[in-house]
Amino acid sequence: MTVSPQTYTLGRMSWPEVAAALETVELVLVPIGSTEQHGPNLGLGQDHLIAQAFCERAAERLSPRLLALPAIPWGISDHHMNFAGSMTLRPETFLDLLEDVVLSMLHHGFRRFMIVNGHGGNQALMSAAVQDLGFRLDIDFIGATNHYTLGDPTLRQAIEGPTITGHACEIETSHAYYLAPDLIREAALAPSDIDEVFLSFVKPLRDLELDWPNAMNATARNGALGDARLASRDAGSRIIESAIEDFEKLLNVLRTSPRWDGPPHRNARKANP
Repeated sequence: MTVSPQTYTLGRMSWPEVAAALETVELVLVPIGSTEQHGPNLGLGQDHLIAQAFCERAAERLSPRLLALPAIPWGISDHHMNFAGSMTLRPETFLDLLEDVVLSMLHHGFRRFMIVNGHGGNQALMSAAVQDLGFRLDIDFIGATNHYTLGDPTLRQAIEGPTITGHACEIETSHAYYLAPDLIREAALAPSDIDEVFLSFVKPLRDLELDWPNAMNATARNGALGDARLASRDAGSRIIESAIEDFEKLLNVLRTSPRWDGPPHRNARKANP
């Protein structure tokens, strides 16, 4: 059975198509994100829906080498819980969920995995998961990346205003214009309602990459950073397409790596029966 490029997204495939894809798929993409507030201008599903769309676009572009899974729609979002509708997972739940997804696909014969993250709050545990699963499970490869850090950084810098960005901002809104325009509330596009006094010491700490618990509503009263009015579909297209090009480069480098077909440390720790 052949599988069309458009069906290399698991949720749209039948089980015979998935079985046939084992012959050609080199890497399973595991998109992760969050369900959390994104200011007044974006829907709460921004992070996981953009991660999903990014992976589907990459799978179509690089067909038949990639298989995109449905996105995990929840993440680590404690810092957004003061805004209605936001949801968060406990760290152990997040790690268990990732492991169960990988184990399920491993059971069906897929042996290489890439977590593609769309939410900054997931980064620490995502890295921990890669280390844990990579050493403990009998898999050939597992890695992780953030789609929003791939691509030419000057494309993001070109649309950034003077205010700190990173959430529901001109960059994220540009992503949505290109990949999920239904998430955008045009009438609510506005700059951040930022607490300048609080920001005066938050920004230096952020620049120094300090990890600390910081509720979003203490920094930005409307839950958004940057200025979403600066966003555009054209900017989103250039940013996302550049990121996919980088992702393809990453995959091509990995395919030539000796780690692609199994690390020398395999089975350093056995999984629990």
